[in-house]
Amino acid sequence: MIRTTLKAIITIGLLSLTTPTQAQFLKDAAPDLVFDERILSKINYGLVCPSGTAKKLPAPDTHLGFITQRDQSQRIEHTTQVVPLSKGIGFGVDVQLPDGVELRDVEISVFHPPYTGTNVTEESWRSDLVSRASNLNFFLFEFPFEMVAGDWALQASHNGTLLYAVNFKVVDPSRIPNLSSYCSGALLS
Repeated sequence: MIRTTLKAIITIGLLSLTTPTQAQFLKDAAPDLVFDERILSKINYGLVCPSGTAKKLPAPDTHLGFITQRDQSQRIEHTTQVVPLSKGIGFGVDVQLPDGVELRDVEISVFHPPYTGTNVTEESWRSDLVSRASNLNFFLFEFPFEMVAGDWALQASHNGTLLYAVNFKVVDPSRIPNLSSYCSGALLS
């Protein structure tokens, strides 16, 4: 799992996590995407190819107990909510905040089908979101137990307020051959 600086929750379910007042401000940009435009000025989502240096950071609410943080050269390479189940391909969400806005200790959560041989379906870690910078958080398929197709979601919340939630459909690479080797030249570490 990667963080630079995602079980699918149905949009209705996501909206039920917010107050009625919050729900009216959530932007329903697509059936599987919501974000709070009162707080976020822009959202981008899709495939991420790993590159650059990486370091492990403690993340006790994840299956492995850590996340891998990569340098700031990561970006959304291709906008999509359909992701090939291929080792070395990541998917994530990058948001921008208005000038001068910073959110500390944001909870980033990944929801997914149970990992192979486990009942793990949710993982989370903390991150800061700042203005004038990439706020990309993403999941990278690295380990065999992570290789499960189905509905995945990435969401962020701050002090009980849902900032964004994006659903992704992870599918057999043969279903989307144009994306299955998208990150083939990327660095895996």
